[in-house]
Amino acid sequence: MKRIMSKVSGIFIPITDMQRAADWYIRIFDLETIQISDVCTGLAFPGEATIINLWKVQSRQPVHFDAGGYTIPYFNFESFDIEVSYASLKEKGVEVNAIHDDGGVRYFDCFDPDGNALGIVEELPVSENFYRHKQKYRKE
Repeated sequence: MKRIMSKVSGIFIPITDMQRAADWYIRIFDLETIQISDVCTGLAFPGEATIINLWKVQSRQPVHFDAGGYTIPYFNFESFDIEVSYASLKEKGVEVNAIHDDGGVRYFDCFDPDGNALGIVEELPVSENFYRHKQKYRKE
């Protein structure tokens, strides 16, 4: 049977100020600009297919869900060295939470200018299945 889908093609992030958000995402994550408009700006990590679409909205929208006592962002950005990612974001003036270690994964949230929580995650070797899967796509 043929596969009907191959990957996530886009992540949609609601933002209230297009120019401010686009400038921030490009500067903070070194993203390539695919398209800029007043309504939607498409950005991508260099060499990657998934598009981050910044969508203009009138007021802030939730980009996380309640997991019973804590909130989880709907999406994560992959890190292969959480300490380097954390230090780099702090150096760029990004608001970040503390790094957490759940045994198989290390993670923290950072926040864009609209207050959207963005998960930054590093899978550790003890998280065998996720770690092994993600290492196949690691680019040095």
